[in-house]
Amino acid sequence: MRITFIFPLVVMGLFLSSCSQDQEPEPEVVREAPKALVAEVVLPGVSDYRQQSTATGTFIAEDQVQISSETSGYLQEVFFREGSYKKKGDLLAKINDVELQARKKRLEVELAYAKVQLTRAEELGELQAIAAEEIDRLKNAVDVIEADIAILDAQLAKTRVYAPFSGRVGLKLLSEGAYVSPGMGMAELLRLDPIKLEFFVPEKHAGSVAAGDEVSFTIPASKDTFRAEIYLVSPTLDENNRSLRMRCRLRNPRAIFYPGGYAEVRYDLKRQGNVLQVPAEAIIPVLNGQKVMVVENGKVVSRPVEVGMRTPSFVQILSGLSPQDSVMVTGILGATDGMQVEAKLKEAR
Repeated sequence: MRITFIFPLVVMGLFLSSCSQDQEPEPEVVREAPKALVAEVVLPGVSDYRQQSTATGTFIAEDQVQISSETSGYLQEVFFREGSYKKKGDLLAKINDVELQARKKRLEVELAYAKVQLTRAEELGELQAIAAEEIDRLKNAVDVIEADIAILDAQLAKTRVYAPFSGRVGLKLLSEGAYVSPGMGMAELLRLDPIKLEFFVPEKHAGSVAAGDEVSFTIPASKDTFRAEIYLVSPTLDENNRSLRMRCRLRNPRAIFYPGGYAEVRYDLKRQGNVLQVPAEAIIPVLNGQKVMVVENGKVVSRPVEVGMRTPSFVQILSGLSPQDSVMVTGILGATDGMQVEAKLKEAR
């Protein structure tokens, strides 16, 4: 019985041994080389650098006056309509002058009589039939009347209101028949071409902007960008906001700029030529400053740089780079020194 039990075990062992010999050996695992990092690079650009700032601007009429009379009286007639254009010297309004005209007529009658008396006295004087003092008195009377008429002429002139410059009439404030006092406004007259643009520069930027500098601005009513030249830099700071007042003058033939209108003004603070600059996304802040990643011989190399002025898109490079360096602008976060890089030059947009 013992022999019968051992024999099957021997047969089974031989079978397992033969099966293990028939199995093929497992292939060795081949490890692939690490793939190179794909990144876009740019060459540092050389251009003129401008640092800009913005301000809120307001349009102001070139000239703006209130149409008013120098004398009192009833407003007899108005020679303008709201929004109408008037040339310099055009009659705008007339105050009732009936009383002044009557006084002038009376003086003219007195003057004519005084001149007749003077003529007779001079004829008698030639015959020595009248004293010389009487002739002088009559001459003085004529002169006094003429002076009174001149005064009335000046008062009559004040009853007529003329346009002091060419411009557009604003809202009418008084109508015919109203009683007018000196200085009481009837309407406004505005010269809108040219027109002024006023804005304020903070005190810290006061020395960076000067008369003759050009600014650009936009308005809500247009998608265009306009340009103007600064003609006035206030010699004093505004005590309310501690800012420097600036004014520009520009043509307005199409009347697209209105007094009181809003404008977003951009002005240059600093200008520098032949500036080396890289895109802002290439700069990496580090503990001791900033650095960039450049590609040398297909590998990543960290390069510390000294930066200068900044804009939202570019950063000025003062030292650490040359115009021939390939600066990485993508793949920066996963890049380390010595890493293989497949660099592609980024196309300009």
